[in-house]
Amino acid sequence: MSPGSKTLRVVLDTNVLFSAMALPKNSPPTHVFNLVRAGKIRFFVSPFILNELEKNLGQKAGWDNERLQVFRKKLRNFIEIIETTSRVDVIKKAQADNRILECALDAKADVLVTGNMKDIRPSGRYQGIEILTPREFLNKYFPEIA
Repeated sequence: MSPGSKTLRVVLDTNVLFSAMALPKNSPPTHVFNLVRAGKIRFFVSPFILNELEKNLGQKAGWDNERLQVFRKKLRNFIEIIETTSRVDVIKKAQADNRILECALDAKADVLVTGNMKDIRPSGRYQGIEILTPREFLNKYFPEIA
């Protein structure tokens, strides 16, 4: 990002968070999450996203309750949890993805980062919120680490 520019307000889709936690450490989702941890971007989540992430880490990545508790405690140091009040019903195929859009709307996010090219991404933008893959996000805003 250019010097003097405002800190981006970002929502990461659950699939990006899961990939950052459970997949190889030199992946675009991991690089995006490292920006969160370094305070380079403001990261917003809803309780829905946190619950979905924890469920997936437990069921798909085999994380036990103790590991999830440690992760939850550390994560709260650099996230902003918001209660969503918006209601969206634009994604018909995967209704749960509407919850991700709601979080982005209520966070007044600049960018929603998702790996869900099929359901969330087709428009590339939703009510002024840019929708990018992790690689696109890095290329556009942080080319030095892309």
